[in-house]
Amino acid sequence: MDIPDVRDFSIKLDGRILRARLYNSKKLNDGIVYFHGGGFISGSIDTHDNLCRLISMESGLKVISVDYRLAPESRFPAAVKDALDSFEYIYNKRDEFGISGRLGTAGDSSGANIAAALCLFSRDNKLKTPDVQVLFYPSLAPDNFSKSFMDFYNGYNLTGSAIEYFGSAYMHDKTDVLNPYFSPVLEENFQNIPPAIIISGENDPLRDPAEAYYKKLRNNGIRAIGIRALGMIHGFATDFNISETAKNLVIMVSKMIPEFMKQ
Repeated sequence: MDIPDVRDFSIKLDGRILRARLYNSKKLNDGIVYFHGGGFISGSIDTHDNLCRLISMESGLKVISVDYRLAPESRFPAAVKDALDSFEYIYNKRDEFGISGRLGTAGDSSGANIAAALCLFSRDNKLKTPDVQVLFYPSLAPDNFSKSFMDFYNGYNLTGSAIEYFGSAYMHDKTDVLNPYFSPVLEENFQNIPPAIIISGENDPLRDPAEAYYKKLRNNGIRAIGIRALGMIHGFATDFNISETAKNLVIMVSKMIPEFMKQ
């Protein structure tokens, strides 16, 4: 996809350097920091290149996709720390990226978990909080008893056993599952949580926790939009090249983000 300005750069942090890629459609001055999916153990700015290009092209936003340390070599909370530090780095240097407006965060699957945790952690520590969180089929809790988890345990693309493996690879200790930065759906204090667009897949084992998070936000007065993608399975956003429905869903969400950020 033809984006006027696509360039790689490095985010230099204490003890580590993260890869990042800017997609500048040169349409709007708002931005999104994107975190890729991959079960906390795989994925990169390269695997999600086409998706970030599409989001930037259709939204007009400047999208900055950031790699983070992967499990099991780097377990929780390494990825959350990388998200927090990279978001702060980008915000502090926003003028260099042409961002003079709002700056939000987004992600898919495990990347959406990290984006949601970033919102909670930055709020709790009185740091710059993203102006919006856009979560594609987020992994928000190790919920092995929801209807969607049981219905699609042996379902499409993502299985229950894979979810259990990814969680065990990411966690540092079994008590991590009770930490809202690991399981954002367990958060109890929703004051000053950024507004959210949450997209779940109808045939995704992660559907019910994602929708429970949406309901918690709405019930606590947080502005949120919940979209259940009918007929869709986990991972549909990165499969838009083979699914016209998936592509239309990503385009629809992308066009919603700038208006949602203004409100």
